[in-house]
Amino acid sequence: MRKTRFIILFLLLLVILSACNDDKTSSFFGENENWLVKFNISKKNNLFEGTYIVEYTGGNLEELLNKEIFYEVGFKEPTTGGVGFLNDEGVLEGRVSKKSCYSDCDSSELVFNVIIDGKVENIMLNKK
Repeated sequence: MRKTRFIILFLLLLVILSACNDDKTSSFFGENENWLVKFNISKKNNLFEGTYIVEYTGGNLEELLNKEIFYEVGFKEPTTGGVGFLNDEGVLEGRVSKKSCYSDCDSSELVFNVIIDGKVENIMLNKK
């Protein structure tokens, strides 16, 4: 009887703790004439981690293979970013993290900018 109470209390505690967990994952997708972007965001304890796959779909891939690709991403306006290079298939993959997304965390739209040689291409990403 005592063991049964302990098990029930333990299970109840687990249910309560899991209900308070604010982990959340969202997927976003967008494209323009030159780029296809998939972006996944995971929120865990107020830390936001994003993984992205950016694929070049425009012409003349060889011209971009050795160029630095700067990118920016954020809700409504870019708030974080980085730099990388396309692989031989024209794909840039990576991860970003941020401690806060300010007040726009539940937006259904992300802004993703690709910057090459100072030219900015804007790709709007919508939540799937």
